Order: sequence, then structure tokens, then C-alpha cells
Amino acid sequence: MQQMNWYENPTIAAIIGAVVGAVITALASIFISKKTSIIRRVDCVIDNASSLLTVSDAIRSKLEVKYSGEQATSVILFNLEVFNPGNQAVGNQPILIRLDNTAKIVGYSLKTEPEVGFGKIHELQHQNSELDLTIELLNPGDRVYIELISVNNASDLIDVYMKNANVITRFYTREAAESAILGVLNKQIDPTIVSLAMISSLPFGGFVAPFMAIILEQKFEKALRQRK
Repeated sequence: MQQMNWYENPTIAAIIGAVVGAVITALASIFISKKTSIIRRVDCVIDNASSLLTVSDAIRSKLEVKYSGEQATSVILFNLEVFNPGNQAVGNQPILIRLDNTAKIVGYSLKTEPEVGFGKIHELQHQNSELDLTIELLNPGDRVYIELISVNNASDLIDVYMKNANVITRFYTREAAESAILGVLNKQIDPTIVSLAMISSLPFGGFVAPFMAIILEQKFEKALRQRK
């Protein structure tokens, strides 16, 4: 009777497979923890400005529009979305909004997600073309929607500043974000993602899912930078 080689023994093969799987999982966990253990980030998405006052050139010189007794040459609506896409809470996050010098911010509204139990939002300054807010606490996934109305704008330009200690901030328009997503999806499938998807189908392949998420996020950020 021919003696079975050690590597042909199903028990030994199973043990070796378990050990190799454990080692791979441990290495993957170390790599992923270095990439994602501390992510303090706040993003701001800016929608396209919307004019609430459209006047035909034929009657522009004969039409007088007033807001609170003051003549208004334009009325513009701005929508912003500020959120925490990281995995660490962010405290005392400033949001400084600046319009062109001729503009006057006449009102704004806030909506939060979640609606209940959200950290307080304080108004630090509200003067003509400037609005300064601060958010006491932004937990991962928290969102603040800001709707702002201004009059007498010379343009629809808006600047947002959110500098905070040890926090990465990113700014982009919703149009740029949508284009970046479509660009990533429409490109030829990355062979690395294909390989990871094949590994994930194996019994011990569950550990590759975070790798795929990291690669997709990096591709999205690269596409987003190219469309700013």
C-alpha cells in the first residue's frame, strides 16, 4: 500500500488552509487598519445656484422688485450639504460662507440628519454677504443641509471655508460628484477589482471586501479631482 504524502492528507490540508487564511486575514486587517483606523473628514457638496428672479430684458428697466423695502436686482438660492464621511466624530466644525461683496444674505434654513439628537449649530456671524456657523458635533454619517437666500448678487459664486484642527475637508459640486461616479462606473473594469472579486468568492475570501472599497474610493477621489 502506497503511503499518502502529507500534503494529500485532508486533515493536514484543512489545518494549513486555516492557518494561511488566518495569516492573510491578519495581514489584511493590519493594512486596512492603517488605511482606515482614523479618518477625520468633513465634506461639503455645493449645488448649482438657482435664480428665484428671472426678468425679461424687454421689461427689466420698467420693473421694480423690492425685498423688505429695499430694491433687489437678483434673488438667488444656494443649497449646501455638509457631512462627515469618516469614522471619527468631529467637534466644533466651522462653516464660513462668503458670497460676492454686493450680495446680501437675507435668510437661511438648516435641516439635519438625523433630525433628533443632533449637535447644536451656532450662528457666529450673519452680516451682508457673510455667514459663519459652527457645528458642535458631527458624528460619522451626520449631515447638515443649508438653504441660503441672497439678494443683489453680482454673480452666483459662493466660497465655503471649513478649516478645522486635524480634519481633512473636501469641497466639490454635486455635478462634479455625479460625473466622477459615472466616470468610475463607465471605465473599463479594473483587473485588480476583478481579481479581488474572484478571491471574495472563495470560502476564505471575505477579507478582500474592504480592499475593494478602498480602491473604489481612491478611484472616485481621483476622478473628482479631475472634474473640479
